[in-house]
Amino acid sequence: MNQRTRVLILSASIIVVAGAIWYGLTSTPKASIGPASPSDSASHRVQRSSGDAAIPRSATTTSAPSSPANRAIRIRQLSGKAFAVEDFGPIPSGTVDQVIAELSPQALAGDATASYGIFLKLNQCADVTRRASRGANLGVAADVAKACMDMSAETEASSSKWLSLAAEQGNIGARLLYSADSESALGGPAELLRDPDRTKEYKQKATGYLQEMASQGNVDALLQLGNAYHAGVLVDGDLVTSRAYFEAVRLADPSIVPALQVSTLDKALSAQQLSMALRKGNQIHDSCCR
Repeated sequence: MNQRTRVLILSASIIVVAGAIWYGLTSTPKASIGPASPSDSASHRVQRSSGDAAIPRSATTTSAPSSPANRAIRIRQLSGKAFAVEDFGPIPSGTVDQVIAELSPQALAGDATASYGIFLKLNQCADVTRRASRGANLGVAADVAKACMDMSAETEASSSKWLSLAAEQGNIGARLLYSADSESALGGPAELLRDPDRTKEYKQKATGYLQEMASQGNVDALLQLGNAYHAGVLVDGDLVTSRAYFEAVRLADPSIVPALQVSTLDKALSAQQLSMALRKGNQIHDSCCR
């Protein structure tokens, strides 16, 4: 499924996005972190907690597309400083144990691309397992599938650790997915209920990631912030602020605005609220993207 479409669908129920940096399959058993090929590409579409229109920058590691943490990504430049992420590159080749052995030293040394590569390989294994349970085509080589089936529960559970690490290291794809999917980030809804302090920390960190990326002109983050304020899960619900973020996106590129969601918001807001939202959207756009 196209990632942009996937995010918009998920946003209606929680906050949106499920992302993936794809690290491509090659004939070599070593895990490759090279540039993506067009055939393996996948696009991405993916809150702010104050009423101000300005977007504060996070104090965490930079997620600018030009940083080493994002060396594999390809972006589409929009108007001004705005950009959308188009491609995060191919899935690491080889079996899951080979990928972890090859990439974990790099990941633990600070390589965000390697950290997210391990997460996505584990995520691929989860998909293989789901497909197998339904009797569907596994879509991977026999040795890759077997390694996924033989993977230990401990290795499987490490998925959220690698995603969190990649996000901390500044990878845009990891930050978008971390902020949109608490299950991938923390290991499931039960974890959110079990540890309220951890949940609070997760929400603050996720919001900070989105704020930083939005401040750099990333419309994926702007969209996710709009969805977050609409859903009221990651942050307190605020329809005016939600509509403002969508307006900032519209000013950057009208073609990627979720028209149905915006129409729903327009009907829910009073004329005064809508006017306020449009003004705030202009301020957000000026702050991040002009």
